Amino acid sequence: MSDIPRPPVTGRLRPGHWVLVDLAVSLALTVLTWLRVLDAYRVFDPHHRGYAEPTATELVTVLGCVVVVGAAAGLRRLAPVAAAGVVFAAWVVVVAVAGRLTIANLAGFQVVFAATMTVYLVAAVGAPRIGAAALAFGLVGAGLSGFGSRELWNNLVFAALAVVTAWALGSAAARYRAYGAELRRHQLDLARAELAEELAEERIRLARELHDVIAHSMSVVNVQAGYGRFVIGRDPAKAEQALDAIQAVSRDAMVEMRGLLTVLRGAPAEGADRGAGAEFAPAPRLADLERLVASSAEAGVRVELRVGGRVRTLSDGVELSAFRIVQEALTNVARHAGTDSARVDVAYEEDRLVLEVTDPGCGTLNGAGTGEGHGLAGIAERVGLYRGRLEAGPGPDGGFRVRAVLPLAEAAVETVVEAAS
Repeated sequence: MSDIPRPPVTGRLRPGHWVLVDLAVSLALTVLTWLRVLDAYRVFDPHHRGYAEPTATELVTVLGCVVVVGAAAGLRRLAPVAAAGVVFAAWVVVVAVAGRLTIANLAGFQVVFAATMTVYLVAAVGAPRIGAAALAFGLVGAGLSGFGSRELWNNLVFAALAVVTAWALGSAAARYRAYGAELRRHQLDLARAELAEELAEERIRLARELHDVIAHSMSVVNVQAGYGRFVIGRDPAKAEQALDAIQAVSRDAMVEMRGLLTVLRGAPAEGADRGAGAEFAPAPRLADLERLVASSAEAGVRVELRVGGRVRTLSDGVELSAFRIVQEALTNVARHAGTDSARVDVAYEEDRLVLEVTDPGCGTLNGAGTGEGHGLAGIAERVGLYRGRLEAGPGPDGGFRVRAVLPLAEAAVETVVEAAS
């Protein structure tokens, strides 16, 4: 069920419905005016003011103008400017032919109503200069009342005020409509800019994820391939183990990359319904460090993993970032440290998570990835995402150390945001 509220009745009417409404109102007013003019033809001087008796020609002319004015008002939405012109022209004919008679005064009420309808519409949907022209013609038509009978002259001010009010309301409606359209365009531009920014951030995140996956997996594959080539002639069984390790690592990397690329494309993965092999691997967490340590051992680096503090589940973002930090640090060890051992310390403290990767090798800061690669740069981005602190450099006992501190206050904020979304 949609949560979008239904628009009001006026908002659900189509243009054709509004034309029918105008026709119904104009028809009712035309019939009423027609009957009143016929009554005035029989009693042409009800107040004994000395009005002359209308002739049959004058009566037919006024009744014809009543019908024309009614039709113009009813069809005003089809051609607003033409409708206004017809109304004013009919009024000129009425004043010129029967302005001194009572029947003209009765027809004048219908003309004033039709004039307000047409002037409002012209000012609301037309250009400002067209609306000003309609106002001018309306005032001229009201001024013509002064050339008729005393009753017409008395209605001059009323007709002028009605036309001016209709023009003012129509102009205000036009400005409000233009403001609403401009506001919607502005909101659309903001939404597009926000979406573009989110897409750019998502691309950066996916690029970082792909770098981490490819860098670590290719490091393992490279070491295992070299080892397999070395022992293939001496010990085929060990060479086969190296090939098995390459297959396992490359398969896991392909599954993870397929998931990332599918997110980037925004479409289901090819073969998503072809079995478990096509399913996406879940985002890695700190609990998966044992698997990372095992894959590092396959790359020739024995890793000692030590976890301290009260182990608890953190937000998905922090868990993923922490895993990637350790993964990138171990990849740098395999690539640049020139050693076969490393140690990973994970400390769950009250308000922060401390990650430390040390090795006794001979790696340098440049060799660790700030020169030709993106290793430490990627780690720094992940640490900066949570306003943490990163230390990378020679260890106190030699070798190289990467120490990242992630404040868990940021994680708590992220968890609240995720729960609210």
